[in-house]
Amino acid sequence: MTAWRFSSTEGADDAVVRLKTLNAQDMIDVQDIAVVRWPHYATSPQAAEHVIGENSKMSAMMNKIMKGSDPKIDPSMIESVRGDMEPGTSALVLKSSAAMVDTVAKAFSDQPMELMRSDLSIKEQDQLRTMFGDPNGPAGSQPTA
Repeated sequence: MTAWRFSSTEGADDAVVRLKTLNAQDMIDVQDIAVVRWPHYATSPQAAEHVIGENSKMSAMMNKIMKGSDPKIDPSMIESVRGDMEPGTSALVLKSSAAMVDTVAKAFSDQPMELMRSDLSIKEQDQLRTMFGDPNGPAGSQPTA
């Protein structure tokens, strides 16, 4: 599961459209998506959960049966992302598998985005940041507070 921040309130919505296209082309198996937006006029971020539909791919159902895992995004991840938002930004929380990462990264090459959170190892996070052109770069190169 990963969470990505965009510098506009529309960035996550654009990402959903791209992911739906990639999902239809079998370049990624999108199991669930949540979008969090914080418009400038709002007092707090607003979340829209399960925006991909009712698990359109059979593999999500099979994963649940085979592994006992829930194909839905954990609500605590959404709340965590909401806590890291700023007015005028948006975020996308993605639960997926079987991604052709090179192809997915290429589809997002013109859209700046930052990896906010994930359940991946540090090495996997660093690889994603590099592939997606995350301005924060690998975790080891980020400034510490």
